[in-house]
Amino acid sequence: MKSFISFISLLLLSNASSAQFGAPVIIDSNFSAQIRNIIAVDIDNDGLKDIVASHQTDTIKWYKNFGNNTFSAPVVLTSTIAKPFFIDTGDADNDSKTDLLVANNNSNNSQVVLINNNGLIPTIIDSGLDVGTYRAYFTDFDNDGDEDIVACSDLMITLYLNNGAGVFGNRIILLNGAEFYNMTVADFNGDNFPDIGLCSSDGIEVLLNDTSGGLTVPNLLDLKLTGFITNADIDNDAQKDLIFPNSSPHYDVYKNTGGGTFILNQTVAFYQPNIQNPPFAIVNVNADAFADAVYSSINNNRSLYWQENDGAGNFQNEQLIDSTEMYDAIFLADMDNDGDNDILWYGFDFNAGQKKTGFIENNTFTLGVENIKTSPVRIYPNPASTFLNIECQEKITGIEIYSAKGDKVARYNTSKIDISNLAKGSYLLNVITNKNTFTTEFVK
Repeated sequence: MKSFISFISLLLLSNASSAQFGAPVIIDSNFSAQIRNIIAVDIDNDGLKDIVASHQTDTIKWYKNFGNNTFSAPVVLTSTIAKPFFIDTGDADNDSKTDLLVANNNSNNSQVVLINNNGLIPTIIDSGLDVGTYRAYFTDFDNDGDEDIVACSDLMITLYLNNGAGVFGNRIILLNGAEFYNMTVADFNGDNFPDIGLCSSDGIEVLLNDTSGGLTVPNLLDLKLTGFITNADIDNDAQKDLIFPNSSPHYDVYKNTGGGTFILNQTVAFYQPNIQNPPFAIVNVNADAFADAVYSSINNNRSLYWQENDGAGNFQNEQLIDSTEMYDAIFLADMDNDGDNDILWYGFDFNAGQKKTGFIENNTFTLGVENIKTSPVRIYPNPASTFLNIECQEKITGIEIYSAKGDKVARYNTSKIDISNLAKGSYLLNVITNKNTFTTEFVK
C-alpha cells in the first residue's frame, strides 16, 4: 500500500499546474441581501456536500446537492439570526450529523448560535458579545473527545466547553485587553490541543493552548494590522502554517518551524482586499497533494485566479480561472465526489445591480477518478466522528483503513465501523468485496 501511495504521489506531482475549471454556473440570482459566507456541508447525510449561505439580512439558506452538479432552489434554514456573518461546521453532540455554528455581526446583540442538525433549530450559546462576533469555531479545546466552541468578538476571545452531549457551558474569557479582528484555530505545536492565530490591535499573534483550559502569553509575529488570518499546511510537513494580508495588499506566508514558532517564508501578490471574509482559500486544486491559493483579485474587476504551490510552500504562476463574473466570496470543496475541489462562489455585480451564487466545476485529472465515479461503494456520513457506514452493491468481505502516510490503522469485517478512536484527519478506505477492491476517502 505504501508503494502504491508513493506511486500515486509521483504521478500526481507530474501533473502539477494542470488544474482545469469549467465555466461558472449560476445557482441562484433571485435574492437581494448580500451573502457574507458560503460553505459546503452535507446537511442531509446523503454523501453529497450541499451549499449553505449566510445573508446579511438575518437569513441562512440551504441548496441541496442533487448530484451531477445540480442544486435545489434555496430552502431557508433560519431567519432569526440577525446579520449572520461566519459559519463553521462540526458534530456538537456526536450523532454523526454535521451541525452549524454561526457567528453573527449584529452591533445591537452579537451572538454565537448553534444550529443542531437534529431539527435544525437555532440555539443561542451566548449573546451580548461586544459590537460584533467575527469568528466562532468548533474545536476540542480541552482534548476530551468532543467539540467545544471558541469565538472571536471585538473585545474578547471566549470559550464554551461541551459537556459531551452538545450542551455548552457559560462563557469563559480566554483573552481580552485589546481589539480583536479575526482568528484561526489549529494545533500549531503538535501537542493535540488547538491553539489560536490572532490578528488584533497588537498585531499578528500566536497563543498556544496551555492544556489547562487557558492560553499562554501571546507570541507576537508581526505588527501589521489586518482583518483576516488563516492556516494551512503549505509544505506537507504536518505543521500548520499561517497566511494573512499585509498592507500592500499582498499576503505574508509564515512557515511553522516547529513548536509553534514561525518565520516569514514569502510575501505573495494575491491582491486581496483586507477584509474579514475575503474571497480567498488555501486548498489543493491541481491534484499534486499541495495546497494552492485561490482568490479574487481587486486589481482586475474581482476576477478569479489561482497560484500553484511549488511543493516547498511557495506560491507562483498566477493563472486565470474566470473573468466573466465578479467574486466576493468563495469556498472550495469536492462537490461531485470526483476527487478534486470545486468552487462555490457569490458575487455582486454593482453595474448590473445583480447578486448571484454559483458553482465552478474543477475538471482536473485525478488518478482514481474513474474508479470513484463508477464505484458501487457509498459511505456516510462524511466527515464522520463516531461511526462510518459503508454500502456496496457487491458483498463486502473486509474493510481496511489507511492513514494519509499509507500506514494501515484498522481492519473490519462489518459494514458499520467505529472510528471514534481515530485521530482527526483524512483517511483512505479500502472496501474489499468478493469481486473487487475499491478505494475511497473519508474525513474524521
